[in-house]
Formats: sequence, structure tokens, C-alpha cells
Amino acid sequence: MPADQVPLAGVVGVVLAAGRSRRFGADKRWVPWQDEPLLAHVLRTARATCERVLVVVERHDPLLDELLERLPAELLVCPDARRGLPFSRRCGLDALQDDPVLRGVLIFLGDMPAIRPVDARRLGAAMLEAGLPVRPTHGGAPGHPVACPARWLAELGESGFPGAVGRSIEWDHAGVVRDVDRPVDLANLTPP
Repeated sequence: MPADQVPLAGVVGVVLAAGRSRRFGADKRWVPWQDEPLLAHVLRTARATCERVLVVVERHDPLLDELLERLPAELLVCPDARRGLPFSRRCGLDALQDDPVLRGVLIFLGDMPAIRPVDARRLGAAMLEAGLPVRPTHGGAPGHPVACPARWLAELGESGFPGAVGRSIEWDHAGVVRDVDRPVDLANLTPP
């Protein structure tokens, strides 16, 4: 396998997939896009980039069992996820506290299927090289995945991207800022 396709050693992908999809009107994780559920695209990118992948959900879902058979990842049920994204993020990061080989994490959102593996890998490599949190921006808008070295996880878990120390990198690919909140967002989504 070429070096640019080997998962980043010591980097964990945390996929936040516990949202309630209120604005979408249905559980958007399972809505098809390019012949796959939205969540499958995100998992595939996380798996191509990270040595280990966690999926944070509010409750167990049998559809997840089927998906995780095809795209293996660790399921993390977080009942507090109903309280919002910061609680899901914190739950995922807390699960990594005792990982002795953890070098950093990439935080993916389960409704952003247009992020390319090359983008995630580039962010992870930039994080490891700089030793600082990094995030992509496109047209000035902050995007995902957010990449954060292990030593900054407490701050990331507490208050989100540590902008005072982190770096934003302008990206030419809009997939890093395109999430699917409403059906029209899915209709306007362009493939990676």
C-alpha cells in the first residue's frame, strides 16, 4: 500500500453521529447519496485516514450494526449526546483518555460526506507536523475535520477548537464546509 494511503499512526477518527436531524426531517445518517448512506461516506474517509475510528451516537441502532460490519469502527453510545454537539465531542474524547499510543484525533461530523480522504490526511499530517490543532476553512468559513494533537484534547473537549493556539488552513475544496442539515443541502452537494 502506498504511504499516502496508510492510516496515520496513533491518530483516531471520532465521528460525531448523534444528531437528531430535526431540520432534515428524517434520520439523515441513512439518507442515500451516491448509492451509500451519508454516514458510510464519512466512515470510509475516517477509516482511510485514521488508525482507529470511533462513532459517537445517542443510542444503539440496528442499522449501525450492519454498517459497522462493512466499515468497522468502535461504537460509542453517549446518552448525553441529546444535549448537543459539545457533549458528543466530549464523550468521544473522554473515551480516548487512556489510549497510550494516541498522537491526535480528527473530529468528523456524520453529516459531511464530501470530505475527501486526501483532505483528512493532509489535515492530520499538518497537525502532527505542527504539534498544534488545525482546521480547514473554505471562503473563510470554519470546516471539518478538526485535527487536534493529544495534548490539546482537554481544551478541545471543554470548549471546542482552541483558536488561540490552533491554525486555520484555507482549503480549495468546499467539501470541508458542506454539511447536510436540510434536504436542499443534500440536493446541492457536489461529489468529492
